[in-house]
Amino acid sequence: FTGLLDHRYAPETVAALDALAVPSTEKEAFGMVAAEAAAAGTLPVVARQSAHAEVAATLEAAIGRPGALSFESGPGATRRLAERLGALLDEPAEIREKLGAAARTHVVNEWTWERTAERLLEAANAAR
Repeated sequence: FTGLLDHRYAPETVAALDALAVPSTEKEAFGMVAAEAAAAGTLPVVARQSAHAEVAATLEAAIGRPGALSFESGPGATRRLAERLGALLDEPAEIREKLGAAARTHVVNEWTWERTAERLLEAANAAR
């Protein structure tokens, strides 16, 4: 458990993790921490709310494991987070690496500035 992590050390630290807990229940415009973890090949486990829910659902679809990377917030959330982390960490390292690689591939292919710009232009053209 690192707590606040200086950005200088984040890429290498996050890439070295087996999983990353993102228990934030704040309203987010985009689940950047979860996306950054996935970009590093590390599986994030996030509260299923706000933008984190969308990021989790997208990554869960990318790895073929619905519900594996998210938990419901509210009473009992600590137990649900621990269960999700435990289930991930119980997987053999080779499986976690394979799932992390699938999540990373999704992020690298879909959540780049270039791809975002393409989708915005497609939406703008469709709106005309």
